[in-house]
Amino acid sequence: MTMRLDAAPANLSADDIGMTTLKTNTEFTQAQRDALLAVANELRTVLDHMTTLSGDAETLHAIAAQAKGLAQAMAPHTGNKQLEHFTLDWGDDLNSPLPMSPVTGRFNPIAPPVALHLDGKTLIGEVTLSKVYEGGPGAVHGSWIAAIYDQLLAFAGIFNRTGGPTATLNIEFMRPTPINVPLRFEVTVDSVVDRKIFISGKCFCEEKLVTRCEGLFIQHNYN
Repeated sequence: MTMRLDAAPANLSADDIGMTTLKTNTEFTQAQRDALLAVANELRTVLDHMTTLSGDAETLHAIAAQAKGLAQAMAPHTGNKQLEHFTLDWGDDLNSPLPMSPVTGRFNPIAPPVALHLDGKTLIGEVTLSKVYEGGPGAVHGSWIAAIYDQLLAFAGIFNRTGGPTATLNIEFMRPTPINVPLRFEVTVDSVVDRKIFISGKCFCEEKLVTRCEGLFIQHNYN
């Protein structure tokens, strides 16, 4: 099965796409970041438990009341986003450019998150997707595969200093991608022609190719 996703490319500046914070917010201290990360990790565990949660009605109502209490405790401390939306100060931490990304952001409990590193010029993404990301029985929902490719291909362009928004993604699904099994994504920038960046990726499970993707991105200046 093949999936094609198209977006309308444009000559966008960082401000145009809301990336107004390109530097790390130094006013949000490391201690605060560590504490917020701890919250995200616990909420990620809650999401995982939710996929198989059971019990009698009284127990489930009690858990719902506890969840409501947590939401109420968090509410007064929300409204002003402290983490930068996007930063170019990633250093050796390739997960840091989008700290709240639903794919790679460690601070977003929805994110698995996909762990990133470079092997030469190839961007490697490693992740084990739980039942949170399940579509068909035992298989990862295809939309999550598309989201991971979109993020990783875009990041490969950024780390190559040829980043820009997505124009098209073409994804080929050779076989179902299983949950609860380690996956390895490999992404490379294939060519740059004027402002067009051609990037491709593959996903392997236990050394077997399960999906592959080709993307077109439109370069713009992040400075």
